[in-house]
Amino acid sequence: MAHNENLPSTVSLVMFGVDNLARSVAFYRDVVSLPLRSSSEEFTFFAAGPVTLALSVPLGRAVQPRAGAMELVFSVHGVLASFAALKDRGCRFVQEPREVSPGSWAATFTDPDGHRLTIFGPK
Repeated sequence: MAHNENLPSTVSLVMFGVDNLARSVAFYRDVVSLPLRSSSEEFTFFAAGPVTLALSVPLGRAVQPRAGAMELVFSVHGVLASFAALKDRGCRFVQEPREVSPGSWAATFTDPDGHRLTIFGPK
């Protein structure tokens, strides 16, 4: 099927609703180490490769439940090394590193609001 230029084709931003913006900013900036792009009283934006990760207090108030319906996956160079580094920074993993397909590994943790985050890549 040919692409229709009038239809969406590229994800540019993922937005999570949060309860406590300062706590969530500290998690993504200090624990996950995402570069902070900009911030206001109700929104914060992080660089996550070609995609922007946004944290939103208004969305956190408007949508219930927020967490668990989706999962954000980060590509990493080595799952075991990333797992160890994130665990050292206090991340709570809900799934330990595991092989999900030949040569591809994953491990899943949660942010302070319960959003599922997965690291994915070679062992």
